[in-house]
Amino acid sequence: MHPKILSLGDIETLLTNLASEQRVMAPVMKDGLTEFDWITDGQALHLPPGGVPRGSMKEALLPRSEVLFYYRTGEDSEATAPPPPPEPQVLFGLHPCDVRGIKVLDAVFGSEPHPDSLYLARRAVTTVVGIGVVPEQKPTFAFFDKLGISPLDPIDTDLFLSPLDDDRFVLEVQTEKGEKLAKHLPDVPDAEEADLESLRTLREAAAAQVTDELSSEDLRSFIESLFDTEFWDEMGERCVGCGSCAYLCPTCHCFDIQDEKHGDLGCRVRNWDTCQFEIFTKHASGHNPRTAQNQRIRQRILHKFDYGNKNFKMPFCVGCGRCILVCPVNNDLLKVLKTIQSKQAEKQK
Repeated sequence: MHPKILSLGDIETLLTNLASEQRVMAPVMKDGLTEFDWITDGQALHLPPGGVPRGSMKEALLPRSEVLFYYRTGEDSEATAPPPPPEPQVLFGLHPCDVRGIKVLDAVFGSEPHPDSLYLARRAVTTVVGIGVVPEQKPTFAFFDKLGISPLDPIDTDLFLSPLDDDRFVLEVQTEKGEKLAKHLPDVPDAEEADLESLRTLREAAAAQVTDELSSEDLRSFIESLFDTEFWDEMGERCVGCGSCAYLCPTCHCFDIQDEKHGDLGCRVRNWDTCQFEIFTKHASGHNPRTAQNQRIRQRILHKFDYGNKNFKMPFCVGCGRCILVCPVNNDLLKVLKTIQSKQAEKQK
């Protein structure tokens, strides 16, 4: 399909059409903040100037609380059928850094030898519609450009919207899923060559600002070398272990599993968890290998910039900056990484 030109009103009509047939998650304004939420009317859409809503979209793929299976105990003990299959869904308005977040989740929950069937079933019926942001509107707390992510890159999306101005967007179909979704479009014009030339110019300007300085192999190795040092102490002393960073992060995927039982009927439930909680690593024996918050801070940063690269060839941070925005004690991840880089530079002299 040839790229199309859409107005904001066209986008709202598209979302209303889609929501009549399947679940649609998009940025909305709630209590003065932009959040991803399920919508039934395209007029609820709110596109933030910087493109990064306060919360992430991961709940659509990894619910906060999810039933894994139901069971019955007693004389007729048995495992009953799993939950019903997931409904088709559209994730709309994802910035390229949030799209990269989905790529991280795909790698983790799709990995062998035990791929997660519930996650993969939900992912299979999910269509991703990305939206770009011109570099000048990048939030001050975001650093995705330092992780090799351009704010106008359509990679790994099914459909992608690029803003030409406040009310004109270029829509590009990337996959067969995207092409099926585009059939719900209202009557909109094709993009003209001048529009496409403007888009190419914008993308070239955005790409020129992109580096991979925070995802390099050298940085990963140096972070690993700090494991048994006092580097983590200051952050650990400030951290209150609230877990806000992990719960808003588009790539954090730790979970706990609990049984909920009523009489003879029960279910096993997967709930979000985080390595920043003291109880996360506490053993049934009472032993806890991470007794101090500095150890838990270290785990989070090594997981993002060391273990992810080592095991999946990608950092587990996408530079969205949400953790910086919400941290109540100003543990600024970007400042931490820059401090690590300066220590690395000093050691190399």
